[in-house]
Amino acid sequence: MSEKIAPFHLAILIYMIQSGVTLYKLPRMLAVNFGTNGWVMILIVSFIVGLNIFLVSLVNRFRRGENVFEIMEGLVPQKVLAPFYVILALIWSIFPLLIGKDYMLITQVLAFQNTSLLLLYSIILLLAFYLVIKDIYTITKTTTVFFFLTIWMTFMLIYHIPYSSLMRLTPFILKGGSNPIQGLIEVYTAFLGFEIVLFLFPYIDQTKPKWFRSVYVGHVITTVVYGLTCFVSFMYFSFQQLKLTTFPVLNLIAYIEIELIERIESLVFNLFLMKILITVVMYLWAAKLLLHRAIPAINEKWCVFTLIFVAFIITFKVDVGYELAPWLLIFGLAAAGIALGLPILLLVTLWIRSIRRNRHAE
Repeated sequence: MSEKIAPFHLAILIYMIQSGVTLYKLPRMLAVNFGTNGWVMILIVSFIVGLNIFLVSLVNRFRRGENVFEIMEGLVPQKVLAPFYVILALIWSIFPLLIGKDYMLITQVLAFQNTSLLLLYSIILLLAFYLVIKDIYTITKTTTVFFFLTIWMTFMLIYHIPYSSLMRLTPFILKGGSNPIQGLIEVYTAFLGFEIVLFLFPYIDQTKPKWFRSVYVGHVITTVVYGLTCFVSFMYFSFQQLKLTTFPVLNLIAYIEIELIERIESLVFNLFLMKILITVVMYLWAAKLLLHRAIPAINEKWCVFTLIFVAFIITFKVDVGYELAPWLLIFGLAAAGIALGLPILLLVTLWIRSIRRNRHAE
């Protein structure tokens, strides 16, 4: 492929993959799991994720122009790695489909109560399939367009500043939380998506020597959006209100009054489909590469269809919010484990291979 991903587009891509439907319930998650001033955890978890991104940058530094598959197969044969690739592909296809279903469940409650969830869910799967079968440069350009169509929503927080109060923050830090471990997993999961850059190495414009900074920039944008949204939520609502409100950010948006629009929260949330779609598409794109590498005989389009179909069947019975939550927690934990473990595995592989090269050189 002649066209490469520019650093500017990469930063936007990372932000769009990371930012997801969790944003709308993030303030409540922080209040319930961490207690008062739970918004501080956004900064703490963001720093931890930054360290994870640093591991990815080390892989990029020591990879010697190889992609992820070439790194691993330089130590272990492809046939041995094939089951590992398939497992990763399954996790990275089920996880985004759960995210898509979570979004559609909220959409159904907000605006389409009489519409079948299966129909709404099918729409996002068809859109995802259409994009995933395109080349990565087309996906990146689409992502940039979606970014500019949705980033303005963050500035709606300005409306709430006159009605917010620092007194609602209270002087207590992280008091009254019920489950900080679960909260840590959920917040960390909200930042996932940066690990996909491991599979983007061959498609990025390598003529810019400091291109990896774009990954950090994308992560910082996500942190700012999450941090400001949660900070304003903690100042706008009381602590008890946050704990009892299922989707605090939707309530924030609902308080905005625009004469020509009766329910602006429905409009904003429906536009949020663009962000969800990019998250689903990029995870499926990486899963497609993994499955195709494991079973080269399968056409890439059939890889995408197979992954979506299998993930759809596995998650078919999960169609209400209280059933979806534990699934998201389990597969979110698995995805977080991959985000942390895969760069470490690649670094260890590169280290072992370097030792072997040094021995052969002697």
